[in-house]
Amino acid sequence: MEIEIRELNNKDEMLLALPLIGQMYEKINSEKFISALDEMISRNNYKMVAAFCDEKMIGVAGYWISYMFYCGRYLQVCNFVVDKKNRKSGVGGKILNYLEKKARLEKCDIFALDSYTENKRSHPLFFREGFYIRGFHFMKDL
Repeated sequence: MEIEIRELNNKDEMLLALPLIGQMYEKINSEKFISALDEMISRNNYKMVAAFCDEKMIGVAGYWISYMFYCGRYLQVCNFVVDKKNRKSGVGGKILNYLEKKARLEKCDIFALDSYTENKRSHPLFFREGFYIRGFHFMKDL
C-alpha cells in the first residue's frame, strides 16, 4: 500500500477530514467541526496533515507548535485518527514520523501527544515510536 502524507493547507482541505474525525468523535457534526476549526486555527495556528492512499484520505492528525516553561518549544499532536479499515497497516507510524520530522525542522524540544487512557489499542504504537508517559492530564468538567 503506497501512502502519501500531505499537509492540509487551508480550512477547506481540513473540512475533508470530517468523516475520519467523526470516527473518533461520534457527536461531531459539520457545524461543530467548522466552528472548532475556526477557533483552533485562530487561537493556536492549528494545522493538519493527512495520509492518502490512491487519493483517499485514510488518516489525519492535527497539530500546533507552542512553548511552555517546563518543556520548551513543542509540537503537540491532536485529533489523530486512522480509518478503522486501515489500522495496523503502518499509516499511524507514517503520520507520526512525518510530524516528528516537522518538529525537528521547527526546532522543537518536545514532540507530544495525549491519548485517552481507555484507548489502549493506540498505546503500543506510541511506545514503538519512542513516546513515554510524562504525567497525567487532569481535567474538570464545567
